[in-house]
Amino acid sequence: MSTHGQAIARDLRHAYRSPRRSAGMVGLLVGVAALVLYVLTCAPGAEWQDCGIHQYRILVGQAENPLGLALSHPLHHYLGRLLVALPLGDPLYKLNLLSALSGAFGVGALAALLMLLTGRAVVAVAAAGSLALAFSYWQMSVVTETYTLAAALMVIEWLCLWQFVRTRQPGWLVAVFAVNGLHVADHLLGLLTLVTYGVLLLERIARSRVHPAWLLGCSIAWGVAALPYELLIVQHWLRDGDLFGTLSSALFGGSERTTGWAGSVLNTSLNGKQLALAVMTFGYCFPSATALVALRGVFLRMRGRRRSFRNVLLAQTVIICVFVMRYSIQDLYTYFVPVCALTAFWFGWGLHTLLRGRRSIGHYVTALLVVNALLPIAVYFAFPIVAERQGWLRGQLRDLPFRNEYHHFFRPWRHNDPSLEQFPKALLAATGPNGWALAGTTTAGTVASYALVHDPDAAARIYWGRDCLVPQDVPPLTDEELKVFIKTGGRVIGVPGPAVGWMVMPPFVRGDADPFWHVGYEAGSGVEED
Repeated sequence: MSTHGQAIARDLRHAYRSPRRSAGMVGLLVGVAALVLYVLTCAPGAEWQDCGIHQYRILVGQAENPLGLALSHPLHHYLGRLLVALPLGDPLYKLNLLSALSGAFGVGALAALLMLLTGRAVVAVAAAGSLALAFSYWQMSVVTETYTLAAALMVIEWLCLWQFVRTRQPGWLVAVFAVNGLHVADHLLGLLTLVTYGVLLLERIARSRVHPAWLLGCSIAWGVAALPYELLIVQHWLRDGDLFGTLSSALFGGSERTTGWAGSVLNTSLNGKQLALAVMTFGYCFPSATALVALRGVFLRMRGRRRSFRNVLLAQTVIICVFVMRYSIQDLYTYFVPVCALTAFWFGWGLHTLLRGRRSIGHYVTALLVVNALLPIAVYFAFPIVAERQGWLRGQLRDLPFRNEYHHFFRPWRHNDPSLEQFPKALLAATGPNGWALAGTTTAGTVASYALVHDPDAAARIYWGRDCLVPQDVPPLTDEELKVFIKTGGRVIGVPGPAVGWMVMPPFVRGDADPFWHVGYEAGSGVEED
């Protein structure tokens, strides 16, 4: 080979081995592997609770959540609308795949980040694998939810932040704020990381490291990226005319249906029960040595330009963990998705320091890392079986027809859950094409979404509280109209549970026929019972 040819070959080898090229390749491969896992374990159609409400709202184009602006998640909503518009496939499955794509992107981005920071593929792969298999992250990656999209955007923020710290070019800081604007447009958890970036920007300006003009640039970038949410807020204000009420709904939720969650969001107390729930949730997300290695990573310093990067992520860790730990909601595990991402990052840094100085890790360390990665899967498989046999937590689980509560709550995969189709089919069959179905937040969206996709012409009328979901152009019945409806042979079927129980008040009564309630009247009301 000529001298010129050797020089070209040397340059190509150097380019291939460069950190950026290696980081991109490792991130791509790990992201694809995570996507395969999530696609194989993805829910096939309609989903429960908030997931079902998300699906229903996307299908009908309802950008604002009836429970308040803070629960609207417009970026996720509009991305879902784009997927539904694609001509191929079940719309509900495509919406679940949006979470799978987001989750896989977040896993790949974390692998790329740690490859840039450490230069070690084994560290990047191990850390990304711990994130991919963490319970909350995995489960939220296979159903229609907003959390993995938010987590993916958060990791992209970290990538842009690292580029800013590494190059000291303010344009990367503008990119951080732009991505965070998208983050907030997806979920208000993005406000927690926004605080740390704002402090960093002001600190750099105060120390004359960044020109004050960049404050305006970052503000504009954030404002433009957050437009999906900002426009929704303005539309609500113009329609409602109540600025304070609009801002309260935008920050804490709340509408005619509910007072919102300001108390939970602003809660400053932490009782023993709440702390125990947070600790158990975290332990179930990482039932391995990952948490211990991550703890090591948190307390180890980073030198040089990495120090600023570490300080920001450390501040985010404290803010997010404190917020989640004292957030008093029943489904706390969903809010552990960003905690999973932070833990996986610190695990990667801790592992890097443990392996520092070793050119190769050897078969023994490799075996330990494989066992550590696979242990969560074994726990997720075995724990629901043992818990069900022993009756653990039985009084705290919602018992829905056809659904195995232990498998639903303690296994992240959703591909083999027959209840997701059995439940809505059975309820619609019991109701009939012209009847009414009474459902709460857990099941209303499930049945409405399933009906819209699989049986839109013969879909029963479905109550969510006292509002009619399907079909939207049919007004809900008053109590008097409901009496006449039942008297003339109409069917009213309720899903067992407290959310529906308050709707079936005297003079209405319920017959506890398995598996649903059949609504009728008290004797002596002048109307025969159903």
